[in-house]
Amino acid sequence: MARPSSGKWVKDKHYVLPNKEDCFVYKRPRTAVWQYYLSIPGEGEERKSTGVKGDSNDASVGLKEALDWVLNRKLEVMSRQKQGLKARRIKKMFDFIDEFLSEEEKRIASYNKSGHITKDTFRGKKYHLSRLKQFYKGRSIKLEDLDYPKLFNYPIWRNTVDAEWNPTPPKTNHAILGELTTIKAYFNYLFRKGVIPREPTFHKLQRESLLTNRRDYLSPRQYMQTINTVRSWSNSTVPTPTQQYNRRSIYQALIIMSNSCLRKGELKGLRWYDLEPNSNLSKEDQKIGHIIRIRPEITKVGVPRVVQSPTVKRFDELRRLAGIPKDSKIPFPHIPPQFRSNYVIGKYNHFDNPLGVGTSNRIWQEIKELCADRYWNQRNISYYSFRHTGISFAVARGVPILQLARNCGTGSRYIEQVYYHHESESLQTWDTLNQNRTFHQRMHKHRDDLLVEMEDALDLVLED
Repeated sequence: MARPSSGKWVKDKHYVLPNKEDCFVYKRPRTAVWQYYLSIPGEGEERKSTGVKGDSNDASVGLKEALDWVLNRKLEVMSRQKQGLKARRIKKMFDFIDEFLSEEEKRIASYNKSGHITKDTFRGKKYHLSRLKQFYKGRSIKLEDLDYPKLFNYPIWRNTVDAEWNPTPPKTNHAILGELTTIKAYFNYLFRKGVIPREPTFHKLQRESLLTNRRDYLSPRQYMQTINTVRSWSNSTVPTPTQQYNRRSIYQALIIMSNSCLRKGELKGLRWYDLEPNSNLSKEDQKIGHIIRIRPEITKVGVPRVVQSPTVKRFDELRRLAGIPKDSKIPFPHIPPQFRSNYVIGKYNHFDNPLGVGTSNRIWQEIKELCADRYWNQRNISYYSFRHTGISFAVARGVPILQLARNCGTGSRYIEQVYYHHESESLQTWDTLNQNRTFHQRMHKHRDDLLVEMEDALDLVLED
C-alpha cells in the first residue's frame, strides 16, 4: 500500500472506516473542496476531488456527503476487482483507442504474414476506429459508462445519414462489417485488459453476396476495344521520353494482368529474377509461355505461388523499354546479372525503384478518359478489372477450377461463387464467341491449357 498523504498538504483528515488508512477524505490548505485518498491493491492509489464543497472554517460542512461519496467509490472498486476487472479511472475510451492502435502498429510487417499486419491494414484499422469516435460525436466516455444497448445499434447508425457525424454512409454492408471486425478486436483488447466486464454485441447485418461485391469486368469486345485504343495511345510520339515509357509500360502491364491474372500489387513488385523459362514446355511453346514466381512479400496473403503465363513477348518488350540488352546465352528473360534485381516495371531511368503510385494513377485517369464513355457502359473499371477479365475468360473456356485457382492465388470456392456466376450471367456473350468455329476449335484444343494468349484468341472473333 502506498504511503497516505500527510503533513502540511493534508488537513481535516477523516477515515472512511475506523483505523483503515487506505481510504480517507481531507482538504488541502487552499481549497474548501473535500478530496479523497484511496489505495487500490495491485493498482496503486487515487487522489482526486469528491466534488463536495466544504467550509474552510468548519470541518463538518459537507463531511458526511464526502464520506458517503468515497465509500461508494471504495465499494465500486471492490466489486470490480472481485469480477477480475481494473478499478482505476485513468483512461477513457479514446485513450484506449490510441493505446490499442499503438500496440497494433508494433505488428506492422513489410508483407502479410502470420501474427503481423501490413501498413494498409493498419491504416484501415485507424479509419475504422475514427468512425467509432464519430459515433460518440467526438466525446471520449468513461468505460464504466459504456452503454451496451447504444453500441448495439452502431451498424444501424452507420447506415443512416447524419449531416455532421456520418454524412456519407458506406455503400455496402460488407464495408460496415469490415469496420465491425476492427471495433470488435478493440473491445476484445479492453476485455482482455480487464477494463470492461464483457464484450459488446452488435446488430446483425447481412453481407452482400460475392457476386454483388465483385469488381467489374470487360466483355471480350470491350476488352479488345480497350486494348487497341490503349496501344494506339501508348505509341504516340508526342509525349516526352518519360511519358512514352510510362504509357508503354502500363499498356504491357494491362495485357500481362489479363493473361497471367496477377494482382496489381504482385505485378508492381516483380523483379527480373522472378521470371523463369518453363522447361516442361516444348521449345516452340517456350516462345509463348514461362513461369512467374510470386514471392510472399508481394502477395496479398503472404503465400508464395508459381504462375504459368503466356506473356514472353510482353516481358521482352518491357526489357526493351527499360534499355536492358538481351543476353541470348542466358535463359528467359535473358537479363544480364547486373540488371536482375531491377523492377520489371520501374521508374524511368531509376529501375531500382517501382513505378510510383501517383504516376500509375495519373496514367489510369488518362486511359479512363479515352475508354470509359466509348466502351465501358458505366462500368466501374479499374486495373483490377483486367485480372477479373482474365479469370472470367479462363472459366469460359473450361480451365479446370483447381488449376485456375492455384495459378491465380485465390480459393477454388471463391472462383465457383464469383466467376461461374459470371459465366452464366454472360452466357449470351460467350455463346456468341463459341459460335465462331475457329475460336471454338482453338478453345477446345486448349481446354486444359493455361497458356493461351487472350488477345490472339479474341482477335479471331472480332475479325468476323
